[in-house]
Amino acid sequence: ARRTNDAMPAYAVGRLANRLGNLKGLTIAVLGLAYRGGVKESAFSGAFGTTEALLAAGAVPVVHDPLYTDDELIAVGMTPYHLGEPCDAAIVQADHVEYRSLRSADLGGAKVVVDGRRCVDPTSDLDVITLGGGVS
Repeated sequence: ARRTNDAMPAYAVGRLANRLGNLKGLTIAVLGLAYRGGVKESAFSGAFGTTEALLAAGAVPVVHDPLYTDDELIAVGMTPYHLGEPCDAAIVQADHVEYRSLRSADLGGAKVVVDGRRCVDPTSDLDVITLGGGVS
């Protein structure tokens, strides 16, 4: 199970690259530093592996989490992102309640979201790539 979980960040980035093509130079918002929604704990968080995989793909990862301040994100090596700022796409890493009603405007006009937690409203105006459950 640990091996499968550890592979998910690279898998999510790969799914995004399949949809968008080359990620080089694109700003990708990672939504959630926390390991799971509503809990301020980053141990075992996929956000670290996701940002590493994005960097390896040439993307510019930025991170949002409603439970963490900008200073706390910076302290763990992340570049803070604020909902509404421009980005090219997003990857939902934690199922915070704030992410359930995401719209394109919340992502500065981005249209594509990889939802690793299956929490984004499927009726949103976003192109949602879900992970797990056999739905894409």
